[in-house]
Amino acid sequence: MATSLRLMHGAYRLLGSTGKRAFSVSSMRYLLSETYSCNEAWKKYLQDPTLNQISLDGFSHQIYEQLEKNRGVSGVDINVLAHQFHKMEEEDVEYIVDILARFNLCHSNYPRNDSTSHAIARGFLDTNSGEDLINLLSDRLTYGIYPNHYTLNLIMDFFIKQGDFHKAAKVSYCSMIQEDFSNPINTLLSLQSSVQHLLTSNIDDLAPPPKEQSEGEENWIKVDYIQFPYYDDHFDIKDERFLLGKTLLMLGKVQSIGLPKDLRNSLQIIGCGLYHKFGKGVTLLKDILGSSDGSISQKALDYFSESLEKVEARDPNEPEVELALRTIDDVIHRILPTTDEKAEYQVEFLKLKEELSSQGKIQTDFDLGKTVTEFVTTHVSQYEEPDISSQTKLFNVWIEARNNELNEQMAEIRKKARIEEMKKQLVELEKQEELLTYFDFEEKIRLHFVDEDRATDPNLTISK
Repeated sequence: MATSLRLMHGAYRLLGSTGKRAFSVSSMRYLLSETYSCNEAWKKYLQDPTLNQISLDGFSHQIYEQLEKNRGVSGVDINVLAHQFHKMEEEDVEYIVDILARFNLCHSNYPRNDSTSHAIARGFLDTNSGEDLINLLSDRLTYGIYPNHYTLNLIMDFFIKQGDFHKAAKVSYCSMIQEDFSNPINTLLSLQSSVQHLLTSNIDDLAPPPKEQSEGEENWIKVDYIQFPYYDDHFDIKDERFLLGKTLLMLGKVQSIGLPKDLRNSLQIIGCGLYHKFGKGVTLLKDILGSSDGSISQKALDYFSESLEKVEARDPNEPEVELALRTIDDVIHRILPTTDEKAEYQVEFLKLKEELSSQGKIQTDFDLGKTVTEFVTTHVSQYEEPDISSQTKLFNVWIEARNNELNEQMAEIRKKARIEEMKKQLVELEKQEELLTYFDFEEKIRLHFVDEDRATDPNLTISK
């Protein structure tokens, strides 16, 4: 199969990497049980006649040609193709990724299909392409893949088992972006992924690399209009600190699981620091100080203090970059605290920290990583059965929906073919009618031409 694809599209060759482990949901037990993956139900699902008689290389080539020629392909065809991704080899990944990017530009990509996203996720994990899958999920604008909670849970569990909490945390950002932590297992796995990523990272490493200063003359390009840069502080977030911080802040407020109050407080304070929402963090510390049973971990205060210390405060008197030269980085820079605001936050934070300490509200022996792991491990199993039952039923729903779409597509194809056949028959009938009526109007036609000729030449004589 890989050889065939290489011959068709030699440009889409991906250099292999070594040291990866093959995907097997049931290979080890960590947080989710073996039954959560619904592997047996998935294997049965793939035996549906609409899926098990398709060749990946041949069908993907057909899809690619349609996208090249017509700039479009049906959603159900991509759905069927996605269910063949478990047959991919490493050399095929870039070619498949290109197909997904092209499909995202089609109108038929809407509405989003959970079945397609699930098949893409399973296929990429089955073929040891987890890193490529993370790239697909992270670049929503290019690929438009929005898996449901169950699919996100499988992906997170895969990376947690590998000990790759950075990639697992990136999956948790998907739920944060969608502002949806309503699924308990998704919330628990996101909590484990994000906290472990935090504890195994350095804040400086999370920060984006410094912007390179261009040397030499600037190149000015003529444009029709100047586009005003806009930063929405949510979908536009690219800074890893902000993504992680906002995720932790949101996890500290979730209602889908019963988090202990001290853990909630710690998550929110750490999140406020990483997300550079220092005013909100100071307000939360005041609330903890004023509550009768509030407390905060020393670890959370340390993270908040470190983030506040390292934030790049801006000069309040610096002029704005002129509109024609302004970029989204300039807009982000303007929402940073000023040097005066940073100093005020630091003074207020130290004062609150002293008051919290004097009232015994700082937990010095609080182990954030251990607390989260024990909480997640203890609670995750009780939420598995509803997800398993729901997903098993969804497989049947997806089969029925796909069959209906295929039937509708075939009916539409037959309808178009019939219309084209009718057009051909109509043209043929018109030709026959023209031949049949020619002799009836032959004399009239001859006289018409004679009149036209005499109008240009009055002396013209016509011989019989």
